[in-house]
Amino acid sequence: EFLKYMNNVITNHFLKANSPEEMLDLVDENDVVIGTVKREIANKDPQLIHREVAVLLFDADKNVVIQKRSKYKSIHPNMWSILAGHIPAGANPEETAYIELKEEFALTGIPLYFLAKEFVTYPHESHFMYYFYGTYSGEEIDFDESEVCEVKVVSELELSQMIESGEPFNIKHLPILQKIWSGEYKVTFVI
Repeated sequence: EFLKYMNNVITNHFLKANSPEEMLDLVDENDVVIGTVKREIANKDPQLIHREVAVLLFDADKNVVIQKRSKYKSIHPNMWSILAGHIPAGANPEETAYIELKEEFALTGIPLYFLAKEFVTYPHESHFMYYFYGTYSGEEIDFDESEVCEVKVVSELELSQMIESGEPFNIKHLPILQKIWSGEYKVTFVI
């Protein structure tokens, strides 16, 4: 029932939110909303803290689905990363996680579970990242080439080898992956 509801929310209530004009909640250091800010401005000023969501998909062997960001992306083009996106102003992180999963991978019907909220900062932006995870069972991933140019399922060792060989990967997400692979974060993968 919940998944039907989420599919309805995704399909009927949200437009593809990839515009620089998209409004985000502006939050303080405690993640309390204090206003709104355009995505384009928030992505250029680390003092303007906003919210983002990330979706980690793992198979039964704890291999993770990663994506190579499109060359058309304004932030981290041609870089490997996990699925992530901005949370629009007033939106719920969980709903946004399902929306990102549908927008970027055309996947629906995968239950997602909240994992953690962490503060992430880059030279150009700062945000609270809401991490969700789900089980990947080999579903076909039909990605939007304006968002993503390649998708892989990799093990911890394969990801490490990619990074060591010089493949650009958003290393800000490595700590959360390492906490899962080490067992520090207890996650259940149901196939």
